[in-house]
Amino acid sequence: MKSKLETAIVCGGAVLVYGALIGVFAAYPPAATGDWAAWAQAFGSVTAIGLGLWVVQRQHTLEMQRREARKVAARLSMHQGALQLINAVYAVAEKVKSHPDESALDLLHLSLEVEGITSALANVDHLRFETPRAIDALLAAQAASRKLLAHLQRAYDLSLDGRGHKWAPVKEFAEQASALVKPPMEAFRGELAEAQK
Repeated sequence: MKSKLETAIVCGGAVLVYGALIGVFAAYPPAATGDWAAWAQAFGSVTAIGLGLWVVQRQHTLEMQRREARKVAARLSMHQGALQLINAVYAVAEKVKSHPDESALDLLHLSLEVEGITSALANVDHLRFETPRAIDALLAAQAASRKLLAHLQRAYDLSLDGRGHKWAPVKEFAEQASALVKPPMEAFRGELAEAQK
């Protein structure tokens, strides 16, 4: 809006100046050869000034558009990165849910994977997201990953104590975590797809 207003002001100013110059030219037409040269120089000077103003205004407009495009690209990149983290929480919950009951080493590997995701989610600044769907999805993923990590670590600790590894509670919570994360993740994904159009 501001760019169109600036363009209208510059064009209006150019029309007024040229109108005044033509009015003066009509009122005092050139009589001698030197007068023609002076008038040609006057029209050329006004044209050069007008083109200079237009170029500056155009460069300013293009810079504003590039700046806005960079902002949009950075915001889109940030949202896509957050969606990848949220999807990682969902994927690991699905993996834990369908994982065969094998060994304590599997618990350790899954714990390390969830710990990495939880750490990455802890570094995401929720205040940088403007939409409630993004914030909801991030908070749900963060809560699910923390609780899933606690369940995995507890099951692993129990397996080290000689009491055997307890997969059932971990799988039960993984199912809850998967159900908790999926709806806000899908809503956020839909919102992001709309924003990319």
